[in-house]
Amino acid sequence: MTKTQPDAATAGDGGPDGAASRARRILPVLGSLQAYIGLILIVALGVITKGDVFLNQTNLTNAVGAFATRGILAVGVTLVILAAGIDLSVGSLMGFASMSAAIMVAHHDMPVWLIVPACMLIGAGFGLANGIGTSWLKIQSFVMTLAMMSIARGLDRKMSDNESVGTLVAGPDGELTENSESFQKLGTPDNNVLEGILGPDGIYFPVLAFLMVCVVFHLLLSRTTFGRHVYAVGGNPTAARLSGINVTFVIIAVFTLSGMLAGFAGPIDAAYSVSADPQAGYTYELDAIAAAVIGGASLAGGKGTIIGTFVGALILTLLDNVLGLNAVDDNWQLVIKGSIVVLAVVLQRPDLLQSIKNGIDRLRGGRSRTGPGRTPATAQVPGQSPAPASEETPG
Repeated sequence: MTKTQPDAATAGDGGPDGAASRARRILPVLGSLQAYIGLILIVALGVITKGDVFLNQTNLTNAVGAFATRGILAVGVTLVILAAGIDLSVGSLMGFASMSAAIMVAHHDMPVWLIVPACMLIGAGFGLANGIGTSWLKIQSFVMTLAMMSIARGLDRKMSDNESVGTLVAGPDGELTENSESFQKLGTPDNNVLEGILGPDGIYFPVLAFLMVCVVFHLLLSRTTFGRHVYAVGGNPTAARLSGINVTFVIIAVFTLSGMLAGFAGPIDAAYSVSADPQAGYTYELDAIAAAVIGGASLAGGKGTIIGTFVGALILTLLDNVLGLNAVDDNWQLVIKGSIVVLAVVLQRPDLLQSIKNGIDRLRGGRSRTGPGRTPATAQVPGQSPAPASEETPG
């Protein structure tokens, strides 16, 4: 009587191969949900270690408000990353806009409604230069924005003469001028906007600005033709060009928008610090890129969402807050944040398990070829006949 052999795939489900297959199916799902899982873990850590102190509304508002400018930068960086580029200049552009805003209010007594759009135009101008350099001059975005980072920082220092500029300006009567008082509404702690409209105390403007930017650019990417073109250019620029998409325009546009958002974040940063410092925005580009990557954006382009970046920014915000509340050393905070970014990038690889398995197989194969009773293969010298295979020693 002939026995029926079990199906190989079915038999593998219960063995190591089956477990590996299931793991390969689960890993991409975990990669797509990594931001949400990370946010839940950070919140749980905060609740367990600090409880009511962490959940206090004032604590959370201050935490998000402090990170809001970097969150706004992250949205702009996400646009560039989706188009398969990178923008390292946003921190310096924000610092230049911050200094420009402080000079406008302190030296020229300009109103807020004029300062904010002026700073956005300044940032957009820098971003436009980044886009032109990347698309027309064919300079790699990494190099172009690295150079722009240095240019903007140098101009910032030159404009301020390496000195901080305060935004609290008193009039002849010793009281703050009207424009200076209005400027504090952009982010100085204990100054809210829309009081009586969004609750009796209103809302902290940096938080509102971050939310508005996320909503607007989420709709831009998900509901417009331009948004689809950004994904297409990032996914495959050659195919996008053959499909009739103006790739050059898309690249210039995403860099310009990234610069514009950096210009928008500038006055908020100056108001939050009650002054503009020549070093403002230093290393902010790293936090912005980290928020986008943790949120699921692929540095290869074509993959990512503004919602993911929003969640990534929240993770970094709350992580800073939790570590600060637990008095973790600043140096260790940097180590932890860097490790999280590495983990986020690793989890995005759908072929991670297969690569690990291939590496183990190669390692095992190398050992078996050089094991007992085996003679290592002899390298063939070009121009010579291959050496005859040696006989294996019996026993």
